[in-house]
Amino acid sequence: MRIVGNGLIARSLSPYATQHGRVVTFASGVSDSSCTNDRDFERERRMLNETLAEASSRGETIVYFSGAGALYGHWEHPALESELPQPQTAYGRHQLACEGMVATSRVPHLIVRLPNVVASAANPRQLVPNLVGQVLAGRVQVHGRARRDLVDARDMARVVSELLDLASGRGTVNVASGHSVPVTAIVSETCVILGIDASIEIVDVGTPQQFDTSRLQGILGRDPFPDPGYYREVLRRHVPGLAEELAHAGL
Repeated sequence: MRIVGNGLIARSLSPYATQHGRVVTFASGVSDSSCTNDRDFERERRMLNETLAEASSRGETIVYFSGAGALYGHWEHPALESELPQPQTAYGRHQLACEGMVATSRVPHLIVRLPNVVASAANPRQLVPNLVGQVLAGRVQVHGRARRDLVDARDMARVVSELLDLASGRGTVNVASGHSVPVTAIVSETCVILGIDASIEIVDVGTPQQFDTSRLQGILGRDPFPDPGYYREVLRRHVPGLAEELAHAGL
């Protein structure tokens, strides 16, 4: 496996670098869903074009990672891969454009749509590190209507490796837990893990996110995330490390 990028997704895939010959994983795109910078988007599109050209010349399959939440937009039911995405942000529209570049190329591809991926690396612009930082500060503002799907970066990488064994070049797959968790519950669990009784302000805004995982389960022949409480396991694995890193960085 040839890995393009050095961020969270790329690092998570590194244990599989010696597997999956003739596969290139593109994990070097814009990672901040609040980004509106056209130059950053153009840089990713240019790099993706170059990677697609290289993959074509080398006879490789490309894996492209997309942000499912921003791409699907607002849905009242679990979002299916077959439904037309309705992105509401510049980042979501950019992700959809990049998916289109991959899908219309002649390169065999696997487009992986991801929820909130969690690791013990602190990027305060991402959901869980941001919430950990607020809990450490003793005061958290929560969007009361928001629900999110959390997946451990290591589990994501393992599932992607399995997909490459079973579904290389087979289109688009939601790699999510399928469990839509209130952000209020994520904050409460984070407080318990850190032993901090933070002040929580709930704001009556926010959007739910939920992703249909029937295609993922069909390809794997099982549900890789059967436990509705899986998010607690993810948080217990990574919140202590995130808290230590944030405290060390003074964030």
